[in-house]
Amino acid sequence: GAADAAEMSDYPVTINNTVISEKPATAICLSNSLTEIIYELGYGDRLIGRGSYCNYPEDVLELADYGRPASPDLDAVKRAAPDVLITATAIPNIDTVALSDIGISVVYIPSPHSLDEFGRIYKAVGMIFDGLFEGSERGISEYYKITNALVSSDISLGKFVYITEGLAAAGGDTFESSVLSVFGTNSAAEASGYSFDKTALAEDQPDTVIVNSELSYDDIAEDSVLGGLEAVQAGKIIIIDNAYFESPSGRIKNIINELNKTEEEQ
Repeated sequence: GAADAAEMSDYPVTINNTVISEKPATAICLSNSLTEIIYELGYGDRLIGRGSYCNYPEDVLELADYGRPASPDLDAVKRAAPDVLITATAIPNIDTVALSDIGISVVYIPSPHSLDEFGRIYKAVGMIFDGLFEGSERGISEYYKITNALVSSDISLGKFVYITEGLAAAGGDTFESSVLSVFGTNSAAEASGYSFDKTALAEDQPDTVIVNSELSYDDIAEDSVLGGLEAVQAGKIIIIDNAYFESPSGRIKNIINELNKTEEEQ
């Protein structure tokens, strides 16, 4: 009956408490990682605007710029009147209400802390643009392509530690740890966030030290704790592009090349 028909409908869908009642024809996305994912899933033609940091793929640079995610030009967004505004940075409630009053749904999709959450982002983006069934299926299958590429690589880091800004180690509940744990075991897994006490590494010597590309070999070698690690003295340091973690997208597959390349060079 009518109830069954309603249950089978692609819309409305609810994404993080925002209801999208029908397939959006136009969207503005303020987040660079979400913009990349929109293009990966084949919805780039529906974007009419971007955030200032969105620069990939190159087509996106032709779109109007609506400002930084933390302080977008919401008056300009209202004038553009997209069906949906997508962001990874929360917009104040008063602004969200004002936008939805004129028919602009605001979808907030925060950055992931794990590969599972990363997969849910793909599913959510698919559902925004293509509805409950086709959309979630497209998102999930694209996500599986990415994880299959990671899982089927033959890289073994052994025990590793990932060192990021401030020479902090990424704990077990971080996105960095979730991705890199596909290839090995995080020595800092017991810690939350970036609170790990690095002096424990002298005891539990990691096999590989992986380093955020904003740091250099010298930063690691000159640190009183890290410089003394056997892995560092043996040159078992891999520097990888921080973009994979800062703004995760399908390009995270390239991490395989970076981990491989560095191992071969040693």
